[in-house]
Amino acid sequence: MKTIVELNETWEIRSFEPFAALNGEQLETGGWIPTHVPSQVHEVLLREGLIDDPAAYGKGKECLWVAEQDWIYRTVFKHTEPGKKAYLHFKGLDTLVDIFLNGTHLAYHNDMYVPIRLEVTELLRESNELVLHFHSVHEFIKHAELPEEWQGKMRPSRLIRKSEHDFVDYLGPKPYVTRVGIYDKVLLEVIDGIEITEADIAVKLSDDYRQGRIGFKVSGLGFTDGSVLKVQVRDPDGQLVEERELPLRGGVDGSQDRTWSETAELTVTQPALWWPRGHGSQPLYEVSAAVWNVGEARDRVVKRIGFRHVRMAKPFDFEINGRRITLWGAQSAQIQGITHCWNNEKSNRLLDLLENANMNAQRIWGGADRYDDAFYDEADRRGILLWQEFFHDYGMFPDSREYRELCVKEAEYQVKRLKHRPSLLFWCGGNECFMGAEYEQPGVPYIGGAIFLEDYKRVCETLDPDRYYHINSPYGGAYCNDPLAGDTHSYTNTWYVPGADYPIMIAEEIRTSPPAVKSFLRYMGEDKAWPADYSGMITSRSPYPWPDTWTERTSAFGWKKIPPIELFYDSDSLESAVYKFGAAHAYYLRNIIENNRRGKPSSNPEGERICKGHFVCRWNDSWQVIYGSMIDYYLEPYMPYYAVKRAYEPVLLTFDVQNFIYCWAVNDSADDVAGTLHVRLFHPSANAFVNEIKRKVRVGAGESKLVCDLNEFKQFSREYILFAQLVNEHGDVVSRTNDFVDIEKKLRFPEAKLHLTMKGNVLTVTTDKFARCVQLSGSDQGDEFGWLFEDNYFDLLPGEVKRVRILGSHRSGTITAKPYYSPLASTIEMAGNPDKGGN
Repeated sequence: MKTIVELNETWEIRSFEPFAALNGEQLETGGWIPTHVPSQVHEVLLREGLIDDPAAYGKGKECLWVAEQDWIYRTVFKHTEPGKKAYLHFKGLDTLVDIFLNGTHLAYHNDMYVPIRLEVTELLRESNELVLHFHSVHEFIKHAELPEEWQGKMRPSRLIRKSEHDFVDYLGPKPYVTRVGIYDKVLLEVIDGIEITEADIAVKLSDDYRQGRIGFKVSGLGFTDGSVLKVQVRDPDGQLVEERELPLRGGVDGSQDRTWSETAELTVTQPALWWPRGHGSQPLYEVSAAVWNVGEARDRVVKRIGFRHVRMAKPFDFEINGRRITLWGAQSAQIQGITHCWNNEKSNRLLDLLENANMNAQRIWGGADRYDDAFYDEADRRGILLWQEFFHDYGMFPDSREYRELCVKEAEYQVKRLKHRPSLLFWCGGNECFMGAEYEQPGVPYIGGAIFLEDYKRVCETLDPDRYYHINSPYGGAYCNDPLAGDTHSYTNTWYVPGADYPIMIAEEIRTSPPAVKSFLRYMGEDKAWPADYSGMITSRSPYPWPDTWTERTSAFGWKKIPPIELFYDSDSLESAVYKFGAAHAYYLRNIIENNRRGKPSSNPEGERICKGHFVCRWNDSWQVIYGSMIDYYLEPYMPYYAVKRAYEPVLLTFDVQNFIYCWAVNDSADDVAGTLHVRLFHPSANAFVNEIKRKVRVGAGESKLVCDLNEFKQFSREYILFAQLVNEHGDVVSRTNDFVDIEKKLRFPEAKLHLTMKGNVLTVTTDKFARCVQLSGSDQGDEFGWLFEDNYFDLLPGEVKRVRILGSHRSGTITAKPYYSPLASTIEMAGNPDKGGN
């Protein structure tokens, strides 16, 4: 059997003069720092205390020297199988690197997005020295010359196939941190006479869903007569449902390097269907291909697949297994800032948060890193649909033959690697490449367009013809960001965008707000979070809508992308400022998402739902920044996250407050829903409901329905609160909502007192008066972080019973609940006596 040894331990690194020639004597000098891999230079230096955390305020500048140096990685490893064909497999090198084994130069690698595999059979000894010389990309850029026709139209860093966000501060910090080093596994692969070099698997489901077909093309190297290929399919319970055995053919007799390639098609009758999250289960079949010789398996490839039928009748109008699926999700950023190394624990935590937020989709942004196989395993298992982009972000790109060849190589690797995934919905060329050029260089011919219009399109059509390829995001229509024809990015805060109210697809919805106070203080410090001389006033002379110190923690003109803070009370403290921005952010996202969920104006309730999906931006923070994320640097969700969670609920009640007030019911669940709709007016001063409308309601799966208007209430005070509940025949609340008919800045809220009880990990909250924005927080011996509440920052009316699961890492501690406008906080202990109430 093929032997795979991970060469992850006993490495050491040291800095080196940029682009100097490397020789043996230099390797014997001191200054080596022990490490393991995958591990990039900044995280090694931070772990050893040799740099301060570049995420800390002002520390990014002190780390600039790291990327201005070359860096050497070195290890010594044993080899105990001489004579067998062997390879060194580098799964992730970042980025310009010369590779040496036992003093012999093996290769130069210049693309961080693709692995490199090198045969080393003749060079291996019992003890081996492996050296990787990473060259300074900054030094490379200093000496690089852009052709005249590219100058002023793209950054010199575009000459390198490396993350764009190693050269800009969009994700933070200021100035940027340019990563370098080994970010994925290094493997020694020893071949037992024969190996599989590629296993191309295509999965199809018949139109009637009764037959699944699995097309194989398995290629390899080396065999003797009598070698066979065995392919098997096992169902989700592990039972063998289909297999095939094929004798290997090909190559030249007598050669140890004989190549071979075999194709086959296996069928599965009545396959269990794979569904997106919220619409059914996610059964996964195991497909394996193994080469056998002399009665032994010499190499094996195993992949998991799912059977689903995807149809796109119109742009972004997807049907899966005959059911229309709208996409409610988020656009992710890089998982970590200091390194490109994959953190699976952090990724899974973000996926948990995504599921808690009622999302069924994730957009893998062109500015993000290459995601690990473990992420796609989870997406398949959880039923999360993926919008997968190639690695390009904002503006023009080189159009040289060499550069295009690198991009094609990347695309071929990605498509072959991921095409069998049931979670993968469609491919996309990149993020804001054409739109960025339209903004920055209006009227200038686009450079590099053939990468997206020809190269990637050809790769996808050749290797994965049954999956949609989208040229770029955004793309389509009279201009790239046209919401009437393609997908659109929400720039309505700084641009007038015709048709923005009812777009076909919002691929990015972004507004800026700071995280919760506890996180903000942790990475700003009290003095910078709220300077002593700051009044909170915003005047015509104010350069920013917040303290000047905040601007050091934002990017991409984040101060121009603020939500409608003018609807909320002025701030005179850090707490009130964080609330104002967070509540405005939540208000904006709630309104825009609910409008998109309705998908059509109340003046045309029988029309088609125009909007096919919505993605908030960004999902997570790579660094400590003030921008638009739902999850902060410490993996803490805050106010906008919970607004999105409620707006993405599969069954949604929503008010459209216009010239008239309408109540809608939207059902994006898998089943029809029915019950009685109660629409009521609540008088906060009298602390009582004063009027009610009842309607019998039935809303089909995938339907958006205007249920009633509120005209029979006639005129009423703007201080009244709108409240609606959909109750099924069993008396269960299917959905609820409340809303205002005036801006919050004009409303006065009572001093509500909450009552808390606890059973197991479920907190129950009731209130004596209307409670605006109930915030839950926890403390476990002073630790305020790692508390994940199923819901938070919610409104609560008298008579309602709110149950919230505690989902975070803490199993004990004090939970506090407090409405924002009330001075009355309630506490309860989690653990010890979980049924005891608190006040």
